[in-house]
Amino acid sequence: MRRITVVVLSVFIAWGLLIAPSSFAAEKGKHKFLPDIPKTWTQIYPDDVAPGFEYDGLEPSCAACPGCDPQYSFFVKGGKTNNLVVYFQGGGACWDSMNCLYFPTYSREVPSLAKFDNTTGMGIFDAKNPDNPFKDWYFVYIPYCTGDIHWGANDFTYPYGTGSWTIRHRGFVNFKLVMQWVEENFQMPFRIFVTGSSAGGYGAIMGFPTIKEAYPDSQVYVLGDAANGIVGEDFQEDSIFNWDIQVPTWIPGFEAGYTPDMEISDVYLNIADYYTDSKLGQFTTAWDWNQTFFYYVMLNIDDPGSWETGWPAEWCSWNSKMLDYAYETADGAPNYRYYIAAGDYHTIMMSPEFYTEDSAGVSFAKWVKMMVNNPLNPHWGPPGGKWQNVECTDCLDPLPCP
Repeated sequence: MRRITVVVLSVFIAWGLLIAPSSFAAEKGKHKFLPDIPKTWTQIYPDDVAPGFEYDGLEPSCAACPGCDPQYSFFVKGGKTNNLVVYFQGGGACWDSMNCLYFPTYSREVPSLAKFDNTTGMGIFDAKNPDNPFKDWYFVYIPYCTGDIHWGANDFTYPYGTGSWTIRHRGFVNFKLVMQWVEENFQMPFRIFVTGSSAGGYGAIMGFPTIKEAYPDSQVYVLGDAANGIVGEDFQEDSIFNWDIQVPTWIPGFEAGYTPDMEISDVYLNIADYYTDSKLGQFTTAWDWNQTFFYYVMLNIDDPGSWETGWPAEWCSWNSKMLDYAYETADGAPNYRYYIAAGDYHTIMMSPEFYTEDSAGVSFAKWVKMMVNNPLNPHWGPPGGKWQNVECTDCLDPLPCP
C-alpha cells in the first residue's frame, strides 16, 4: 500500500513552535525550534554521542583494511533555517580480494576536518555562493570508508596472501549511527534534501526511506549524483553476499531483500511508488568515465592490470544501459526526474560545475532549485519553471558507438 502524507497549512505553522531536543541545547530567542549546532564544521565521534551503539550486532567502523585506521566519525554544520541536507560521501567500492585488499578501489578512512577549511567552489557546500539553494541549511556529512556503497552490515573474510583478512563492510551501520544523532537533534525539519555523490549516491537512495520514516511530515527529497548502477552479474552475486545489503523491507519489492536480478531502476521505482509525495532525481554525465571504469572492473575483476587502460572499451555499453535505466525509471515514476549532462566528468554536487552546468538546456543549479521548491506538490515546479527530465543533445561523445 502506498504511503500518502497529507500536508496541511496548520502543520507548517506548527513547525515553527517545535523545541529541539537536549542533545544540542535549543537556541534562545525567536528560532527556538532550531538545534544549537555550531555554524562551523564539527567532527563527531560515536563514543561521544552514542557509546555502545550497535546495529545488527556491529559497531560503527571503517573497513579496517591492512594499515588503515578503522575509527569512524561524521561531520555536521549548523544553519539558519529549519532545513537539513544529508550528504553521503562517495569513494568507490570493493567486493573481492583483488580490489578490497590487493588493489583497493575505495576510500578506506574518514577524511580529516581540514577538508572543510575552505569550501569555496565545493558545490552545495559553498555557503558563500549566493546561488547556492542550501547556503542557509543545516548539513550532516556521512563519511564513507567501508567499500559497500553505504549499504552493508557485514564483516567478510577475504583470502589474502597465504591467509585471510576481514573487511568491515559496515556502511549501513555507520548511517544508522548518524541517523540516531539526527533524530536526537532535529524534531521536524521543514525540508530534508538527501544526496550523495558516486558511491554516496547509492547511500542516498537506500538511506532515503529510513530518513523519510523518521520524518513523515517533512518534505524529503533525494538526488543521486553519478550513481546509475550499471553493474556486472558477478558483482551482483558477490556484493549481496559479502556486504549483506540492507534494504527497506517494508516497501513492496524489497520484502525478499536485495536480489541478484534487481537493477537500480527497480530500487528507484519501488521507493518512488511508495513515497509518492517525495521527489526523486538522478544526475549523470552521458559518458561518466568513473562509472564506466567501475563497470569494466566488475567485468574484469581478475585482471587488474587492464583496469586503468581497458575501461574505455565499455563506454558505449555503459552509456546505453544508463539511458535505458533513466528512461525506464522516468516512465514508471511520475515523481522522478533525470538530468543527463554532456561530457565524461564524474560527480557534480561538490564541484564548481554545480553552478556552471547547463548543457542539457537548463542550469543544473536552477533544476535543483525547481526540485526543492514548491513542497506542497511533487509534480509542480516553482514560478521560475517546471522540474522536468532534461538531457544533452550534443553530449560530447568520446567515440562512435554502434
